[in-house]
Amino acid sequence: MTQSFDPITIEIIQSSLQAAADEMFAAMRHTAMSAIIYEVLDMGTGITDKDGELAGSGAGIPAFVGVLDKTVKQVLRKFNQPGEIEPGDIFLTNDPYNGGVTHLNDAVLVMPVFADGELVAWTANIAHWNDVGGMVPGSMSTDAKEIFQEGMILAGVKLFTRGKPIRSVFDILTSNCRMPDFLIGDLWAGVASIRVGERRVLEIVNKYGKDVFLQAVKDYLDYGE
Repeated sequence: MTQSFDPITIEIIQSSLQAAADEMFAAMRHTAMSAIIYEVLDMGTGITDKDGELAGSGAGIPAFVGVLDKTVKQVLRKFNQPGEIEPGDIFLTNDPYNGGVTHLNDAVLVMPVFADGELVAWTANIAHWNDVGGMVPGSMSTDAKEIFQEGMILAGVKLFTRGKPIRSVFDILTSNCRMPDFLIGDLWAGVASIRVGERRVLEIVNKYGKDVFLQAVKDYLDYGE
């Protein structure tokens, strides 16, 4: 028997997800270190369901927002063993062949959202980092012959585990960047953004209940289809 829910409540939850994604965008814009993020707005934010289907998006470049679900799905495929995805984990990718977008400067951060031990959603964002290594400053060469010349490739790397930074990964990032202070500043802005999203999603779940939340997301995706 299919359980029915109040359609007004479902609509409120759907709108709340959109508001959460917009707040993620604002948080990233206000805390980013690089002008290409906070002025040019070369960025995007979104919230997906537990399987990586896009359920809400903030302002930003449409092509950026449209890749966030692919990144989440790639992380789910890669980290598919019990205990590999836990509350507080954050994953990073910039690889166009593994959930990334366009070029290696565009870094995607994704974070799982758990409620009562169950994965219920993901928060995600993407932004252009000034430099990720490679053969030229800015990592945007006009005569690169292969992707390895464009910079470091991060194909779904775990960046935080249970809320704590993995220092060795941070060291790899800063050691391969000409502007490490900017990279770290923009990275933490991205972390702040997805954590804002996680907090808002959990507020919705706690207010309306996990089952109602999951049904609202499902209905929204069915409506979009």
